[in-house]
Amino acid sequence: MSKRLTVNLFYALAICLLPGMLHAAGSDPEAFKWLNKMTNAGRSLNYEGVFVYQHHNELEAMRIIHKVDGKGEHERLVSLNGAAREVIRDNKFVTCILPDDKTVIIDKSRLKTSFPVSFPDNFKALSNHYSFSLNTRERVAALMAQPISIKPKDKYRYGYRLWVDTSSGLLLKSDQVNEKGMPMEQIMFTELKVYDHIPDERLKPSVSGKEYKHYQQDKKTRKTITPGKSWHVNRVPDGFSMSHYNKHQLPTSKMPVNHMVYTDGLAWVSVYIEKVDKNKDFLLGHSSMGSLNAYGKVVGQYYVTAVGEVPEPTVRMIGDSVQDVSHLTETQ
Repeated sequence: MSKRLTVNLFYALAICLLPGMLHAAGSDPEAFKWLNKMTNAGRSLNYEGVFVYQHHNELEAMRIIHKVDGKGEHERLVSLNGAAREVIRDNKFVTCILPDDKTVIIDKSRLKTSFPVSFPDNFKALSNHYSFSLNTRERVAALMAQPISIKPKDKYRYGYRLWVDTSSGLLLKSDQVNEKGMPMEQIMFTELKVYDHIPDERLKPSVSGKEYKHYQQDKKTRKTITPGKSWHVNRVPDGFSMSHYNKHQLPTSKMPVNHMVYTDGLAWVSVYIEKVDKNKDFLLGHSSMGSLNAYGKVVGQYYVTAVGEVPEPTVRMIGDSVQDVSHLTETQ
């Protein structure tokens, strides 16, 4: 697996949550209260636990330590099986430590939501595209949980089932499901404890990484550009909009890469645009890995890839509608 894909999947470790039936009925107001409690708990509590992550026919086990203090949120993720990996996150930076590759990757922090699953700030804003309901309570990780179903109303999003601890409000389990209601990706805590205080030492990495190769995204390698100046996506599913558009240097790419992200607040699609390199292999057409779908094509002298935890029609629609508009802005 390439470093670029490894890094993208690592960032994608913490993504989304819902179960899927089309044209679902209205939402239960109590579901939003539980979801708000879950979101607040994930950001405000000190906790440590072990969760298993099943995806792409693989099962990973990871330990998470989450701390909140006067400086904000801090997290440490440690893989317990497979390749050794650690992620240290705070309000400024996210540091990925890959001992097998003797590599450390540092980037600006995206700590706006909690691991292992990322949540929007306002679930009610998604009501036009998803329905929300409560199910009968049951036990998860020896704790009583309130199950919540989130169902998409069209074919462009996945569904999720969530289990929320009735005491702390923390997420205990998440199933991402397809249009038939079958789980594609699952996250479940096997151990979880809430603490009044967590020592700073618990957030430090197990290796110093001083002798490792370091890659850091900074102002010299990441250039912000105004949306719409050079590339434009002409068609997206209803409810999706662009959350950011930038240009930056990937560790494995010689040329700067345009990067756009489209989201409906829960589902997301990344669009990468880079100059065609005859010495590199590019994806043409559709490819999938569990819930992750990708679609690639060539537009002029550029290679376009749309990838996200969404169904195939979503990445295909977005990928096919990418247009180079630089010639239009130059003539204005």
